[in-house]
This record gives sequence, structure tokens and C-alpha cells, in this order.
Amino acid sequence: MHGLILRQVPPMEDRIHQGVIISVRGSVIDARFDDHLPSLRHVLRTGDEGRILVEVHTQLDERTVRGVALTPTQGLARGAIVVDTGHTFSVPVGKTLLGRVFNVFGETIDKREPIGEAEWRSIHQAPPPLTRQTTKAEIFRTGIKAIDVLAPLERGGKAGLFGGAGVGKTDLITEIIHNMVGLLQGVSIFCGIGERCREAEELYREMKEAGVLENTILILGQMNEPPGARFRVGHAALTMAEYFRDGARQDVILLNIADR
Repeated sequence: MHGLILRQVPPMEDRIHQGVIISVRGSVIDARFDDHLPSLRHVLRTGDEGRILVEVHTQLDERTVRGVALTPTQGLARGAIVVDTGHTFSVPVGKTLLGRVFNVFGETIDKREPIGEAEWRSIHQAPPPLTRQTTKAEIFRTGIKAIDVLAPLERGGKAGLFGGAGVGKTDLITEIIHNMVGLLQGVSIFCGIGERCREAEELYREMKEAGVLENTILILGQMNEPPGARFRVGHAALTMAEYFRDGARQDVILLNIADR
């Protein structure tokens, strides 16, 4: 059972806000609620022991919502009970996450002990007000001269890296993470969307051998996971990054790799 279920949803016996599944099309779920319509982005719970999680994306009418499943939907059928948890999707944040590997549910997947007590935050946070956002342009130093001179990155900005297999993308990312720790005493968060299991394991091992893992958080939505989980893993990584930027007041670099 996912750690997310244990932390943020009520038990299945609490059926105050329950409905019925009326349509299952792959990961797309339609549910009817006669007495209470779930709000957008609320997490629904259904299936055996409530193990299937669905996030509401659309309210079709005054009694029907449509959502996307974050877990496999095998065995789910029309007429199954669905419960509105009343909460949005949340992930853990904090310095206890450093050096660990997580899935989109905030579970550790590096075969080490689970994380201890941690703060959990919704991935649907309000953006910082304009009064707290800087308008000053500043160069982000990567420590790699070819990038800093020929294609400098802006602090607080975005950049894209495109390349085929085996051309050195991972080596470049590892070097940027290493320099981020050494030059700025910052934190790096690596987010893999649709990564192959083999590639994720190799990246973890390479980061550990390079000595940069203890200042890095890896969160993976691998290619064998449902589309809903892969869709939300980027938002989960961004929520973790915002904690270090706004809460811990540290420099943080968010590296996002998406495979087709």
C-alpha cells in the first residue's frame, strides 16, 4: 500500500462523501456523486481496500466528475464505490529527503529505510506574489566554461538540453550537480519522467560514485507507471524544490529529464 494512502486519506469505512464509478476507460475514470461533488484536484480512493487513487480533473455536471488514475486500474469496474478524500495530492519536503530516491507518492524506492517524520505539502501551491519575485537578471554559474561563456544560464530561468542516447547528457548533469554543491552550497533535485528502470538505476549509481548523491534528491516516474503518475511527478519535484528555495532559502537546481 502506498505511503500516500496512509498519510492523507481517511479509511474506507468513512463513506460520508462516497460515490459510484460509472465509467472506466484505461486511466480515465468517471464517477457519480449524488450528495457531494468533489472539488477539482481532490484525490479519490477506490478499488480493493481503496488502493486505486484518482485525481479529479473535470466536473462534467452537477453530479459527475472525471479524473485520471495515479495507480493501475486493473480490476476496477462500473459500480465500484469511490470515496472523496477531501485532500489534494501531497508529497514530503525537507532536508531529510537529501540523498534519497522517491516515486511520485513520496515513497522511498532505493531499498533503504523509510524517511522519518517529514512535512507533507500539496503539489497545488499558490505561486509567490509578484512583490517577492525579483526582476534582476543574474547569470547562474555552472562551473563549466563552455556553458558559462557560450550559452550562459539565467538564475531563476529555464534551459533545455537535447541529445541522443550515449552523447553525455548524464555526465553533463552530474558535473552540474557537483559544481552546484561545491560553488553555491546548494541542492539539486533530479526528476525523471518516463525514465527506463535501467537508466534510473545507472544514474543513481553514477551520482553515488561521484559523491554528489548526499546533496541530491531523485524523484522518478518511470515508464512502467500509469500516465497519471508520470504527469504529476514533475509537480511533485517542483514542490520539493520550492521548499528549499522559499523555506530553507537555498539555491536549488531542478533537473527534469523526459523520455518519449
